[in-house]
Amino acid sequence: MNTSEPSRSSGFPESDNSDSGHDADHPVFDAQLNRVLFDINVPSGLRETLLQSLSDQENAATLTDLPLETPRKRFLHHPRLLAGLSACLVLAAVLTFLWAARQPTIALARFGPELNLDSRLLPEFDQHFPSHLPVQGGWDSQGQLTVYSKTYGVTAGTSGSQDAAARFFRLRTGNNRSVFGALLQIPAWRVTPLPTQSSFDSGQVEYSQLNKGNYTTVRWIENDQVYVCIVFGGARELEALGRALQSTSA
Repeated sequence: MNTSEPSRSSGFPESDNSDSGHDADHPVFDAQLNRVLFDINVPSGLRETLLQSLSDQENAATLTDLPLETPRKRFLHHPRLLAGLSACLVLAAVLTFLWAARQPTIALARFGPELNLDSRLLPEFDQHFPSHLPVQGGWDSQGQLTVYSKTYGVTAGTSGSQDAAARFFRLRTGNNRSVFGALLQIPAWRVTPLPTQSSFDSGQVEYSQLNKGNYTTVRWIENDQVYVCIVFGGARELEALGRALQSTSA
């Protein structure tokens, strides 16, 4: 019976520690490895494509690292745009001035009792200029004289626009009698000529006798506003109003 060792499976490596065969195979192995690593056919243009891709990535990274310019800085870097904006603002101011100057002046005499002074027929004031009572006198006092707060718009010119702000008043004189009237306010630049008085003066008065009744009118200028007081009555009613204003302003 043969007692020789059984043959080893070809699936496992030999356990022999001898290096005699390994040293002999080094040159052949190195040559094969060199052919695998370096003897590779590179397609034409692949090298240039890779280099271009790397260059594009570097440029993109450089642009990303740059600080972003704010819209305000970009705006300030355009002097032509700034000059154009300034010119537009100046033009708008000039057009506004010309539009205001285009409105014609109105004769002072037209602001009188001939106007429509029926509050039931007057529209509400459109507030295209600030309306307020005269500073001088006792127009804003609380007493026998009551100036109603609602303001109406009065048209005196031919443009159809509101030229004056009107407020109505009532003066209680006793014995269940009252004096009624209207106080008009007009910007001074809309009136020609300007009044000579600078405050309410019952000695400077204009009397009117119309079909709808008797009226007395006093006109004066205060700062940049012209005021016209129209009393629905004659000299007696006007004198009563003058005394009431003097007593409240004293």
